[in-house]
Amino acid sequence: MRTRRMAMGRARRLGAVVALAGLLAATGCGGSDEEAAAGDLPFKVIKPGHLTVTYSESYLPKIASGDGGKLEGYEGFLIGKVAEKYGLKLQPMPTEFASQILSVQQGRADVGTGIYYTEERAKQVFYTRPNITDRLGALTLKSTKYDNVDSLKGKPIASVNGFSYNSYLFDYYGKENVKLFPSYAEASQAVLGGQVVAFMGSTGTAPGIIRSHPDLTLQTFADGDFSLPENVAKSATYEYVNCKNPGLADAIDQVYQELVSSGEWQKQLDQWQVGGAEYTPPAERPTQHCA
Repeated sequence: MRTRRMAMGRARRLGAVVALAGLLAATGCGGSDEEAAAGDLPFKVIKPGHLTVTYSESYLPKIASGDGGKLEGYEGFLIGKVAEKYGLKLQPMPTEFASQILSVQQGRADVGTGIYYTEERAKQVFYTRPNITDRLGALTLKSTKYDNVDSLKGKPIASVNGFSYNSYLFDYYGKENVKLFPSYAEASQAVLGGQVVAFMGSTGTAPGIIRSHPDLTLQTFADGDFSLPENVAKSATYEYVNCKNPGLADAIDQVYQELVSSGEWQKQLDQWQVGGAEYTPPAERPTQHCA
């Protein structure tokens, strides 16, 4: 009889353990699927199951917010393919250009998009391979008289706070004539609204705003215009990640190469009429200076 009672007790305790295990699994206390998946990734993400992306809003053809949490533009396409490959959901985080590098550096975003290289930036974030080369230029109304860069002297022009070439504009046009805006969209609207006569853009960004506003045109800068170094007048464009997360840069570069090899990347560029032989980017990453 005693033996039977002991057996029944053991059975009840075993049942309780099984029930507790089931409860832990159901409530997630034993670890979620997202957490398990994050452990399988070859890089770190801030939010399990998500790829948090910071970018300038309405920065087409490079990137912009799309419907249903998707990203538009050729860089948006690239980042979307990275998320898709690793089973992650995109977490868009559009913000002002000047705040984007800091967001990645401080761990509020996994990846940033659409910047040029400077040694100072390379101390703050880790660069991927470039995906396109841009030539700088001035976006003006077609009705604006423009012969060369001197045509803009003494007139109000626009750029974006944090752009790497602003110091050259200050030196050539006078700081008092260069109006800085928080975003590309706001700066371009200043041209359309007549607040300024030109906005500093590039071959990689101008097609988006020109498609929406065909009364605009891009006046590209020639090498040597207002003492722009050649690597500034014509700059490669990169994604970037936290210095402690180079595995994510590896993943982005791998997906980028897959898209190039399959022809999908060229199709994206062709949709926006950007790229071409002159704008083929270097094949290697730039010099990194992460501490």
